[in-house]
Amino acid sequence: MLASDNVLFISGQYFANIYNDYRTVAVEAAQDAKQHPLKTSVYVALLSVTAYFMKTNPSKRQFEAQLTECVNDIAVVGESIRNPISDKHIQHLACCANAGLLRRTTFGIFSVMWIDNYDPAVDIYEARCKLLKVGWFEWPEHIVDIGLLGHWRRLDAAMIDYDINPEEWEDQ
Repeated sequence: MLASDNVLFISGQYFANIYNDYRTVAVEAAQDAKQHPLKTSVYVALLSVTAYFMKTNPSKRQFEAQLTECVNDIAVVGESIRNPISDKHIQHLACCANAGLLRRTTFGIFSVMWIDNYDPAVDIYEARCKLLKVGWFEWPEHIVDIGLLGHWRRLDAAMIDYDINPEEWEDQ
């Protein structure tokens, strides 16, 4: 028997063992599903919901596109009737985006947009030192939005009544 024949025999045996292991797991999973249909239904539903959340997890590009739409929507509204809270929030995010400070961290089923201290292109000591980066205890203060199911929640909330200035109605 040649060495190459021995390698083929061993690798064939290896893949046969893997096939048998997976076949056994599939058969046992099907038997368990028949014995416990409610439990199986719950698992399948949870996996489906998780997969849907992961599929619709918004990206940084979607945040930037939605932010651009918000800036454009606010720009066409006269300054006297603009909601100052919406305007301030959107302008702050636009400045941070232009400065390259926005970062996205994904947790699989949702994403978090946050503001970093420096643009990654900045090459100074403070920007590169690991001890001076945004830490886990400071991180919640830097969060500006949470993305879930294809939408950025705080951007959506900021654009509610963006064209109504509450101060305009206080005089009457």
